[in-house]
Amino acid sequence: MSARCRVVIIGAGYAGVMAANRLAGSRQLSDSISITVLNPVAEFVERIRLHEVAAGSRESASVPMSSLLHEGAKVVEGTASRIDPERRKVYLSDASAPLDYDVLLYAVGSTQASSRIPAGAYGLKDAGDARRVQARLSQLDPGATVSIIGAGLTGIEVTAEIAEKYPQLQVRLISRGAIAENLSGSGRQAIMTRLSAIGVDLVENTEVQRCDDFSVMTSGGDTLQSDCTIWTAGFTAPDLARDSGLPTDSLGRLMVNESLSCPQYPDIFGAGDAIRAPQTVGGHLRMSCATALPLGAHAADSIIARLEKRTPTPLSAGYMLRCISLGRRSGLVQTVRADDRPRRFVLRGRLAGLAKAQMCQMTLSWIRGERRRSGSYTWPKGPRPVEAR
Repeated sequence: MSARCRVVIIGAGYAGVMAANRLAGSRQLSDSISITVLNPVAEFVERIRLHEVAAGSRESASVPMSSLLHEGAKVVEGTASRIDPERRKVYLSDASAPLDYDVLLYAVGSTQASSRIPAGAYGLKDAGDARRVQARLSQLDPGATVSIIGAGLTGIEVTAEIAEKYPQLQVRLISRGAIAENLSGSGRQAIMTRLSAIGVDLVENTEVQRCDDFSVMTSGGDTLQSDCTIWTAGFTAPDLARDSGLPTDSLGRLMVNESLSCPQYPDIFGAGDAIRAPQTVGGHLRMSCATALPLGAHAADSIIARLEKRTPTPLSAGYMLRCISLGRRSGLVQTVRADDRPRRFVLRGRLAGLAKAQMCQMTLSWIRGERRRSGSYTWPKGPRPVEAR
């Protein structure tokens, strides 16, 4: 390797920035590494707030990168088109000079493939999508119908946000299965009650086959009016790892071992939504900010251990809560076990909404805290092996 180990991080989301700060502030490595963060935009996007931007409750979900990222890390604005693991290069889509690395952290996050979003529907994968949804909503006349397809947490949050912000619109949530099916019975009931109270038409066990600018067509043969259709389903990993010939699962996620390095290429590590850890340590993990932050921190720890010629420790990351916003005036906090299975206790209403808002603020506080003091961020440990799914 070169005199200064060149660490390249692809992705400046929750996992990538957390890892960059933990590495850049490491006392063991501060003088021996250079850190380059490659990202399509030179700003941090709070994806957990995109539903607020889509509804017009919030003007922007962007945060200046300079307020979050350690000064020892450099941002390169661009998009990776291919990774060459043999030559240790990252090629960029604009054909500019490739980035050479000694250690690579793959933290590209999740996305909605354009091919999975039907013509006539709006996606919600990034800030641009959120702004386009907001622009469309602002054009609708009173009585117009908005359909949200997909009742995962993103679908639920954007549905509640729009219904509260635009009481003059008819808002419909369509789910292939049951709405909030991964919550406890009391949690699911609280979601259904809140959405019904703000006028949402709840449609369960219904699959949307296609849509156009003014309607959605269900698998049952029904055609429903829809003046704005928002597609929140189908999040997956980008194609970068697969297109680069790296080992991936069926969803295109980079396969890593228990310490988050790629067994075939030990100088490549992964963190966040776009990786697949072994069942023993990652079978319970879901795509979320609550997963990305600890995985980013653990990947940084594994990189530090490798550069110091120590054996990295296996990942142990779990959960305590699921915090869901239900508009600006309400929310739900579902307690969960370490493996994300719901417990019985839930907190609902205004207090839960405040807890969700506080949690959103804490995500940035944890990242900034890591910038000030490397190693300060800690997280809930994962389930014991006998509990892992």
